Amino acid sequence: MGRKAVDIATKRTIILLRDSGMSQYEIFRKLNISRHCIGHTISKFNKLHTVTTKPGAGRRSKLTDCQKLTIKLQQVIFTDESNFEILNRKNRIYIRRFRNDLKRFERSQSRVHKGPIVFYNGSLHSDEYIGILGKHLPTAFEKFLSQPSRKILLQQDNARPYVSNKTRKYLKKKTSSYSMASK
Repeated sequence: MGRKAVDIATKRTIILLRDSGMSQYEIFRKLNISRHCIGHTISKFNKLHTVTTKPGAGRRSKLTDCQKLTIKLQQVIFTDESNFEILNRKNRIYIRRFRNDLKRFERSQSRVHKGPIVFYNGSLHSDEYIGILGKHLPTAFEKFLSQPSRKILLQQDNARPYVSNKTRKYLKKKTSSYSMASK
């Protein structure tokens, strides 16, 4: 004959009887449960202050930490800028980075996922940045909204056009309209 599980109500009864002053032997005689089970329940209650059974480890996840991070990064829209100088000498085109961008991107590769790459000639101000966002951000959000129940994050650095008051007000207004559209 195998062991049978003791339910939580019986374990609570064991704790109540022990708190009322009964010994383990008296509880054993009254409830007809093994003394080992009673002692184990009391010691477990003294350690954890609960009689419920802890959940098991369960099945291991099939995803590695790297795969989980990749899934999270797929929910982020990145914005960043690079400054290039394009020269046309003797029918050859030379593309040269400015000094401040040389070391920043020495081990990186340009990629565009789920969003457009935008070329802008001149220095970028908040009004132009808002125009670019107004034109290209809805298409990027549409690609993300095709996947249900995902939160989307717009990641940008602290360049002046990104953190200006105009841009903040625009993004605040747009995020509320996008959150209403996703519901």
